[in-house]
Amino acid sequence: MKKKSGGTRLFHDNGNVNSIKETQCQKAQDPELFTNLFVNSPIGIYIVQDGRFRLVNPEFQRISGYAEEELLRMSPRDIVYPGDWKDVKENAIQMLKGKRFSPYVFRAVGKDGDIRWIIETVSSICFEGRRAALGYFMDTTEHERAKEALRISEEKFNKAFRSSPEWFVITTLEDGFYLDVNDAFLHTTGYKREEVLGKTSKELGIWADPSQRDEITRILKKKGVVRNMEVKFRMKSGEIRHVLWSAEVIDYAGEKCILAVTRDITPLKQAEEERLQREKLQVLLETAGATCHELNQPLQFIYYILDELEDEHPGDQLIKDLRKQCDRIKEITTKMDNITTYEATDYVKGSKIIDFSKACKWPL
Repeated sequence: MKKKSGGTRLFHDNGNVNSIKETQCQKAQDPELFTNLFVNSPIGIYIVQDGRFRLVNPEFQRISGYAEEELLRMSPRDIVYPGDWKDVKENAIQMLKGKRFSPYVFRAVGKDGDIRWIIETVSSICFEGRRAALGYFMDTTEHERAKEALRISEEKFNKAFRSSPEWFVITTLEDGFYLDVNDAFLHTTGYKREEVLGKTSKELGIWADPSQRDEITRILKKKGVVRNMEVKFRMKSGEIRHVLWSAEVIDYAGEKCILAVTRDITPLKQAEEERLQREKLQVLLETAGATCHELNQPLQFIYYILDELEDEHPGDQLIKDLRKQCDRIKEITTKMDNITTYEATDYVKGSKIIDFSKACKWPL
């Protein structure tokens, strides 16, 4: 690159001269060092004077996509995205006047039409005896794209969190304080948001078995994730609902928290229970039918014998008592023939037996 004649003096952002006289420019102490820094800098560097680029380093050329000879015929406005030019001009003026000290971000348009995000600072210098602007021009496109991707990801998460038909909650890992819940959680549990946030799950009594929460917390601390654990939750009304509970540990607001999603499977559990009841009833009906058939045949023969005995011994009390017991057996078999539901009742040592008073149409 052709060296320019004359020295270079740099100004601080506040406009004060850096160890030089205000009326003359100081020649560079080591022009070769300055040239090496300028040429090899990983940051785009340029000098603008009279509204035109006067010097541009290779990195600035690479970022913009223009060759040096092209840029030296251009103004900064030619590479700034039109919608950003007003802000860029204002920010640069404020920085040159020493009224702004932080870098500003804008969009630049490369020679190929690609839009790049740029972070820039400018300062006043003396170039070839006249005031000019020295700019530092850094391509931050990847960083901005990452920020945008993160923003979109967070936006999608928030949308999914709020609108999901599943319950979404965020609680602290240690104590179970509710930090956020979605509408599905509030709708199903019956709580209002202000009744939940800031409270712990144990305070609300959400877990029908609080020891399950303690066990799951231990698993999360060890593995960081739990998938489809079947648990029971207590609603505000006291109703118990069956749910599948999945969760993982996340960093939220600088604290270890639990992001949990809950699927209400109560209708499925009820349907499963009804299916089991139907299967039990079917087995019961088949057993009852076979038992009644087997009992009725010998019972009919006993009645025949009793009729014969009563003819021979009319008024015999023992025969009457025996007939009464046979009538009772007949009543039981009739009830067994009329079973419509599977209803059990407690029996000895924790066992269960059929409750005929509830299982059949006939009253006891």
